[in-house]
Amino acid sequence: MDSPPTLRWALSFLVLLFYFSPVFAQNSTSDSDSYDSDPILQYRPSFAKSLPVQILLTGVVLTLVVVLFVHLIFTAQYHWKLAQVNYVLQISAVTTLLISLVATIHVVFSATVQESQHWPYMLSYLAVDMPSYVTPNSTWTLAERATWIVMNATTSGLIQITHIHFLTLLFPSHLEARLIFGLLGPLAIISAVMQLIPIYYDTSLVSLVNDVRNVCNATLSLLFTLALLIWGLLVNRRQAWRTDGGTAAFGAGAISLAIISTTLNFLYIPSQDQYVWMPKLMWAVVLWQSFLG
Repeated sequence: MDSPPTLRWALSFLVLLFYFSPVFAQNSTSDSDSYDSDPILQYRPSFAKSLPVQILLTGVVLTLVVVLFVHLIFTAQYHWKLAQVNYVLQISAVTTLLISLVATIHVVFSATVQESQHWPYMLSYLAVDMPSYVTPNSTWTLAERATWIVMNATTSGLIQITHIHFLTLLFPSHLEARLIFGLLGPLAIISAVMQLIPIYYDTSLVSLVNDVRNVCNATLSLLFTLALLIWGLLVNRRQAWRTDGGTAAFGAGAISLAIISTTLNFLYIPSQDQYVWMPKLMWAVVLWQSFLG
């Protein structure tokens, strides 16, 4: 049997009312009830934690390290005669940092490619998490996280040892070398060991470890800068600022990078949860500082 005309009209009216009710509700909303801006945006992470910034800064640091590696290769005949141990340390530190950067780019690109293959087929705003910053629900296995963290600890330790050895070249006496190793060595060891502890994820422990590591790195950078300034401005000022052979230019560059490194380290202490790309940038600055010095 056909339904009565009155029933058909009632059903049609209900369907139209259902479809147009959002429009009516939007038109009836007064300006006083609307927001001047999207309230959700206040919960958006800062742009420094975005994927474009991560890719850009990682690429910049990779370029700096590659250029430094090329410089070390082409100046080997001069550098080796001046300080063989320091040259070996610099080559080792630059190589490990280069491997770490290549691995970082591989992880970032692999994650973005995998993400683009699923709905909504686009890239995320957030930067790709590294194993040192991942949560327990991440896809990283314990072995992968351990390998990554050991690589970072090795890189950090080699860079700090290279810089400490560089200071012993500036202060060559036996007493000064002992003082440098006794004062800076424990800080470098603690900083490297703190890199290993986050293998087993614990929120409170990881936060404490990061704070201790960042304070040690900032203290080391400050002591490096002070030692360089003392040597260049007080201990051996005449020899440090010679104009022949570009000595003064290299000294000014080393001091400038030391100040930049110290500034970055102190800025990173309260911001370590937002700038996951910052450690490698600071490592590159320290290596360039050692090379110029």
